[in-house]
Amino acid sequence: MMGFLQEYGHKLVEQGYEIVPIMKNKKAPMLSGWQDIRSTHEDVDAWLSNGHKDGGVGVLCRNTIAVDIDCYDKNLNKKLVMWLEENVGTSPVRYGNFPKCILPYRVEQTFKKIRSCEYEDAMSTTHAVEVLADGQQFVAYGVHPTTQKPYRWNASRGGIADHAQNSLPLMTREKAEAFVSYFEQCAGNETNWELARKGVSHVDIDPDDISMLKPKMDVDEAGVKELLNSVDPDAHHDDWVKVGMALHHHFDGADTGWMIWDEWSAEGSKYRENECERRYATFDTKGRAPVTMASVKQMEKAVVSEQVIEERLPRMLKEWAFVHVEGSARVIREDVGKGNSIVLYKLEDLKKEHMNCRVLSGDEKPKLLNLVDMWLEHPDRRTYAAGLSFAPDMEILDRYNLWRGWSFIPLKGDVEPWLEFVTSVVADGNQIHANYIISWAAQMVQHPMDKIGVGLVLRGRKGTGKTKFGELLGGLFKAHHKIVSRAEHVTGNFNRHLEDTLLLQADEAYWAGAKASEGALKDLLTNPEITIERKGVDAYTAPNYTRILFTSNEEFVVPASLDERRFAVFDVGIERKQDSKYFSQLDRWYNTGGAGALLEYLKTFDLSTTNLRLVPQTDALQDQKLEALNTVDQWLYNGLMSGELRENRVAGNCIGWGDEAPKSEIYHIYCSSVTKFQMPVKESAFWRAIRNYANMFSGETHKSVAGKRFRTIQVCGLEAGRFIFDASNGLKVDWAEFDESKTEDVFDDIWETGDA
Repeated sequence: MMGFLQEYGHKLVEQGYEIVPIMKNKKAPMLSGWQDIRSTHEDVDAWLSNGHKDGGVGVLCRNTIAVDIDCYDKNLNKKLVMWLEENVGTSPVRYGNFPKCILPYRVEQTFKKIRSCEYEDAMSTTHAVEVLADGQQFVAYGVHPTTQKPYRWNASRGGIADHAQNSLPLMTREKAEAFVSYFEQCAGNETNWELARKGVSHVDIDPDDISMLKPKMDVDEAGVKELLNSVDPDAHHDDWVKVGMALHHHFDGADTGWMIWDEWSAEGSKYRENECERRYATFDTKGRAPVTMASVKQMEKAVVSEQVIEERLPRMLKEWAFVHVEGSARVIREDVGKGNSIVLYKLEDLKKEHMNCRVLSGDEKPKLLNLVDMWLEHPDRRTYAAGLSFAPDMEILDRYNLWRGWSFIPLKGDVEPWLEFVTSVVADGNQIHANYIISWAAQMVQHPMDKIGVGLVLRGRKGTGKTKFGELLGGLFKAHHKIVSRAEHVTGNFNRHLEDTLLLQADEAYWAGAKASEGALKDLLTNPEITIERKGVDAYTAPNYTRILFTSNEEFVVPASLDERRFAVFDVGIERKQDSKYFSQLDRWYNTGGAGALLEYLKTFDLSTTNLRLVPQTDALQDQKLEALNTVDQWLYNGLMSGELRENRVAGNCIGWGDEAPKSEIYHIYCSSVTKFQMPVKESAFWRAIRNYANMFSGETHKSVAGKRFRTIQVCGLEAGRFIFDASNGLKVDWAEFDESKTEDVFDDIWETGDA
């Protein structure tokens, strides 16, 4: 197989790109000083001869920049790509860890990178965009280090190697900045993401023009002191340092600056003697982008009136609570405007957020107090020293209950539209299956703290309504219904979103082949406790009441074992596929009293007739079991389905059911059947697995041909083998018809030659 550098290196140089060899299965270049490389065909040949052919190929962002959409929201990514097409032009699109992508553009004048603010969603996943520019590179061809799959380019647009560099759409710094602003606008206004980190824009600055770019404020020493009187000396450490740097710039490094800084700092509770003088001496007067007093002016905060305090403080007392989370002090803010959700703050971050809401306190020497401090000192402040807990539909006293309550008031009413939807669509007309699905939903509503350890799996084509079931059910408790599409949101680190989740909807998620996370997935389904990891907080154990609803259009959805009791799998009917009118009517019913009626129905539904831990043995569940077979069971299944135990699908040795065959040859054919992505078990383990199928292979004897001795074994007949397989695994496989006239006994040669 040709390496990436060998296949694309010369072609990229020919197309006008500056390239660099990338380490195998990495993103980093192989060479030091790669930023200054001016790649030629001779360079490519040298790299190939020096053993770099197995790595990837990177494109330098010197005359070619790249827009890196580092965002996991597919819908937002589509909007971003459309914006680029409309405002810059159509460019190739490279995917690595989908749906994140990169789009290359040409530039006429280089500039430094531009990165947006970072936003964090409820699953602690960060989203941002970045314009990779001078001094950076991106991998054009190679293997992604996370997915371990090759990077791919959008097929309709072709790869970057198919486009001359000078044919790419032209990107300017102004358009790059506009794109970043557009992303921040979308992320700030259209999502519930939290701002995690501010963006950065590196601007090329001529050191000789610093005075023009960063002029000093027209203010004397007295004016500086007056300005600082309105700035909190207990501000965030970063802001405290900025004040010192601004004073250093304003007074050209003279001692006046640090003395004013020291006098101002002494008014705060964090003051350390001699610290200002020491830090002041470390500041550089030749900095390329100095902090000025204008920056300090922006920190100046207005003093709020007593009327504002009277309005805000009661609301803070009602919506805020002080809580200890594994030894860390945190503040909970109940955000009623966002689905009655909560946000967990560090105390210093909350103070910083409310710096513009301070109060003058004291008569002789009034002191500015942060409104957060007033809340902290208030006798009616809610405090939960025992920490957080999630107790659905219950009241607890010693801990803060993360339960936000039901989204609707239960009222008797018409639920026929939902029952018809579940029966005819979700259960595809099977009333027994429908009753199980309804019972599963009702048990969660009636007994949210009693897990049954069964995940509900709805398998069906797009537009059939499988996702709608989760939306309607989860809408009854919106704050505790989470929809995810990536495995790491379920089994990965930083899983704070699971602490207060009642229904986790894994929408279009592919779990079947995720062996690494299989154990964690099943543990989440059944374990009564879960380890929660929050950023900046030690991991701690919390109760686990999460139910999981899987919705997917994949054939193989979940890793179901042969004795599976953790997954109830159903095929959704296609009767209402793409029937927008039907689903619109269902939504209209739900939003005009149907939700309250559904909540009442589920709360009063009779659960005594259904054993939810006894999952229905559906055809859909059987498909999952068959797909998840180990290599030995899969080999037997394929052999029973085809009517022969064959070395491969095209040619090679085969054994007919009912034949006597060399024992070693049977194992050899099994090994040859295992794909390159699997690993055959050892021969001893193979025969131990075979013994699970009593009498399928029996009657071991010794034979001698041409002076060679070997052991043979009797293979049972086809129908007997199928019966044994079904009975041993609790299956009812729809076995294919087999034409015995088309088989040939290729083992006649083995007996004659003694090659066995």
